[in-house]
Amino acid sequence: MGIISYLLMKRGSKKTRVLLSFVGTNDQGKRIGKDDGAILTVFKARSFDEVHLLWNPTNNKEIDFEEIAKYVRGEILRRGLCKHVNLHRFDYKNVTDHNEIYPRLLDFCRSLHPSPQKKFTAAIASGTPAMQVCWILMAESGDFPLELIRSNEPKFGKPYVQTVRLGTGLPRILRLEQENVQLRKEKEALIPPLTVDVRRGRIFVGSHEITLSPILFAYYQYFAHRAKQGEQFERISGINAPQHFLESIVAFHRESFPDSDLFRDKLERMLRNGQELDVRTFRANISKLNARVKASLPNPGLHKLFMITTEGKRHALSYGLALPPEKIVVRR
Repeated sequence: MGIISYLLMKRGSKKTRVLLSFVGTNDQGKRIGKDDGAILTVFKARSFDEVHLLWNPTNNKEIDFEEIAKYVRGEILRRGLCKHVNLHRFDYKNVTDHNEIYPRLLDFCRSLHPSPQKKFTAAIASGTPAMQVCWILMAESGDFPLELIRSNEPKFGKPYVQTVRLGTGLPRILRLEQENVQLRKEKEALIPPLTVDVRRGRIFVGSHEITLSPILFAYYQYFAHRAKQGEQFERISGINAPQHFLESIVAFHRESFPDSDLFRDKLERMLRNGQELDVRTFRANISKLNARVKASLPNPGLHKLFMITTEGKRHALSYGLALPPEKIVVRR
């Protein structure tokens, strides 16, 4: 074999190194005045040709994982650590349920077209224990070829990056997940039930009544119904609310307040004429509704649970109730 053929063969045998990671709160790093987070710490010891960062939307307005992901990507590119950094929105309802996360994560990984020319590495320090479980299960099962690594903060005196040995990390993380599940159950047990009395058009949180006008009651019933069914937040984009929202509001209004038809006539005419509800009217009613919830509940810790909360960007917000379905009682 000639030297040129040998060098070409060697060059062609180099694998593309691909890093995968969820984005966690610890990755905010210098964005909030702290040291580099878990993902950026990986690059102190490793190099990669591609990076794929997964972020999930959250109801917590204080944490925006998309913005954290953009920050991490910006730092990787600015520092010249990797030229190809991709962000992926990863939707799921329960961040503590690996049974929900695993199949979606596996589908995502397979969409990256694994081949003998690629080496995939998952950095598992970011994300919930359930997310870490999924990485480990994927590697141990062989469902997807993965090397697992964990980054450490330098202050702990450990190497920047350690390889996760299969068969040792899973039991500890499963114990953490079980503890989180137990804590969540205990926290949920303290939440008073939300009662939607459809026949009388009344809302109660425990023994406290939230007094709402008929239209605001219809709005609240709509979001309580979606939360009870375990549906995702309602996405509102553009200049109008979805037509099905207006149809539901009219139906709920008619069911609970059959004799209060003066205001409903306007909404029914809009439906007959194919008109849609202006998003400004929608948002104004949500603000009024939340003000009533806040004024009716004595415990500020309950406000966020029973108010209609939002997630996402200003012009593509999603609205919903962040309540467990079992805490919602609908009476007819």
